[in-house]
Parts: sequence; structure tokens; C-alpha cells
Amino acid sequence: MTIDPYKIKKFWNENPVGSNFIDYEKGKSFYEKYDTFRYRTEGHILSELDKIDFKKKKVLEIGLGQGADSMHIINRGAIYYGIDLTEESVRRVKERFELYKLPYQEVLVGNAERLSFDSDFFDIVYSHGVIHHSENIYNIVNEIHRVLKKDGRAVIMLYHKNSFNYHVSISIFRRLGLILLIPFPFLIKLISKVTGENPERIRKHSTNLKTQGRTYFKMRNFIHKSTDGPDNIFSSVWTANTSQKLFKDFSEIVTHVHFLNERHLLGLQYILPKSVKHSLANRYGWHLWIHATK
Repeated sequence: MTIDPYKIKKFWNENPVGSNFIDYEKGKSFYEKYDTFRYRTEGHILSELDKIDFKKKKVLEIGLGQGADSMHIINRGAIYYGIDLTEESVRRVKERFELYKLPYQEVLVGNAERLSFDSDFFDIVYSHGVIHHSENIYNIVNEIHRVLKKDGRAVIMLYHKNSFNYHVSISIFRRLGLILLIPFPFLIKLISKVTGENPERIRKHSTNLKTQGRTYFKMRNFIHKSTDGPDNIFSSVWTANTSQKLFKDFSEIVTHVHFLNERHLLGLQYILPKSVKHSLANRYGWHLWIHATK
């Protein structure tokens, strides 16, 4: 499958990460609301950032979103550079930096498949949930390796294939839910309430199924539409083993798993003990964190 990269850029320019949960408005209020939502949902991100020594390190972030992690990286003492494929994300991140008076070196529109930076330039490259949206992810990892200094570190989050979300939520629950909507379209509101999914997204899934038929459910198609909404263009999923191959040019690779999206538990989140949910997240979570040393 060959993907038009313009379509990927267009989708993310029109749908910056988190925009389906927090509506954008100019000013600090939006960023405060977004950050509260992000770290309430994915609090492990901050603990992961705490493990990294950013002080006086040249850091490149690939894929900026709303700039939430960017701000924490800068506040931890990094000499910060950022790139994003989309103009909208770059605009918002620069707006955030101006509002919070944050120092940075460069924030650029750019394609991580062809980084504009010199070789052996950065101490750390950080990217959270971004590069798996490129069909040319191997090129991106090669570029990350190139721009890192010797002993520099890549800290990357990819979607995890051996997860509850992939094998249960996407593979079973979402398919069954969409099948139920064929004879019972009025269930959209109930499904939205149970899962927390936007009803418009559910309607678009239903439309896609009617238009494309059973081929929509084939995982080579359905995975792209089940990670970041029914209009998402491309996503890939990875395991600890396949990520080892992806980062094969690095001298040391360590992986671990986070994030059990409780919206996918369909009510069980209110019954299961925290210890059980924590154990599930650490083994079958949706976020595969990779620490790779050059």
C-alpha cells in the first residue's frame, strides 16, 4: 500500500492530537485544559520524562501535538528543537511558548523522513505516538540515528500490537459494535455513552462500513481507522520484537509498556482493582515505549 503523504499531513493539520476531546480556543485556558486532560489520562508520561536527564541537553522532539510534552521537556532544562509535519501544530506550539515565555531554539514545519539537522547533533530525540503514522517509519528511525550523537538516546512511543486495545477492543468490540449498528442505528448514543467515543466518529465508522462492506473490517484497513478516528490515514502497530528490528542500528534497546485505556473496558474499569488495572497496563498496554541508545 502506498499512502499519499499529503493526505496524512492534511488529516493531522485539520485534527491536531486531542482536538476530539478539548476544543481549541486562543489563550492559556485551552492549554491548561488540554494538559489536565492529557496527564489525567496518561499520567505515566510525566513519570517517564522524570527518568530522563534533559538538563543542558540538545533535544529534538518529532511531532509536537499541542506542545504539552514540549513544555515539560523545556522546563526540565533542555535546549529544545521541535519539528512537526503540520503548520497548525507548529503554530499552536509557538503560541504556547509565547504565552508561557518558554525558551527554545527552533520549532519548524518539517518531515522526519528527511531531517534538516546535521549528523551527530542531538543528545536526545523524543517522539510520543507520532512516527507510526508514517508509512516510511524505517526512514525516520534511520534519520533519528543519524542526527543523534554517539551514546545519544531515542525515546519513542509506538502503538503496541500485543495489547488489550489491539486484540480485544479493536479486533472484537469495535467490530461487534459496528455490526450491531446495521440493524439498530439508534444504539449510537448508547455506544457513545459506554465507550466515551464521539457519536460523529461512530457514525463515520458506520458509513465507512456501509460504503466499503466487509473489507472495512480487514485489519489491514481497520487498524488505520481504529487508532485515531475513522478518517485517520495510516497507523502501524509494533511489538517488543519488531521494534528491536526497527531500531537494529542502535547499540542498546529497552522496551516497556504503559496505558490501559479504561474507556475500552466497557464498565469493568469501575469493578477491577487498581492493582489489576496497573498490571494489565504494564503488560497489555497500548503504548510501547522504546529507549534506544546510539
